[in-house]
Amino acid sequence: MSLDRITRPLRAARGSHPAGSGKGCATDAISYTTGDEQITDFPECSARPLAAFVQWCNDLLAGPDGYLSPEDSILALDLGWQTVGTANASETVIHAWVAELLTSPSWGIVWYAKDAAAIAISDIAVLHRMAASGDTPPAPIWYAAHCAGHAAARVISQTSDRSGLYAVRAAYESTAIVDTDDWAKVDAVTGNALHSHALAPGTIPAGRAVGPGRSRRHRLCCRR
Repeated sequence: MSLDRITRPLRAARGSHPAGSGKGCATDAISYTTGDEQITDFPECSARPLAAFVQWCNDLLAGPDGYLSPEDSILALDLGWQTVGTANASETVIHAWVAELLTSPSWGIVWYAKDAAAIAISDIAVLHRMAASGDTPPAPIWYAAHCAGHAAARVISQTSDRSGLYAVRAAYESTAIVDTDDWAKVDAVTGNALHSHALAPGTIPAGRAVGPGRSRRHRLCCRR
């Protein structure tokens, strides 16, 4: 990075901000300091789903005025730096990350689902773990899991359980990333998962979202 590019201090803040505003989220800072030609919420060096997750954590840490405290800024930036070098993560790493996204004991979205939806999410996570180990299940099994998740989503859509609906959507849409490098599909999975977290009763506190346990899991999931 050329220090000549730094013309004014940058304050960590919630949301997206135009160039020259003096504000930005943690991923903007990563994009800036790693030398991206165009500063963006999705740094070229980072896997898109991980960048999206950092953005969500960054916004959770912001105070009522929209800014992060110095301590929380460091926390968000530390999480962001752990995504550097993950942009070209292998398919097995992506499958391992999706499995954690779905069923991690501390932050998996399965905990927002019930009954058939929770079963569908757990079953799909098992398939991703198999794929992560190099033993990718055949297409018919993925399709059956997709159908089960979609059917559960139809049932939930008739209720007020929006968090559970987004959780099972993330799961069944994740079956589309098998044998593809289409990041748009992974973006959809991440987006639904983040909506599930945001809409859940008693949304995950920021400290839990980016605490030591969460950071450790990111190191494991992002390792090539």
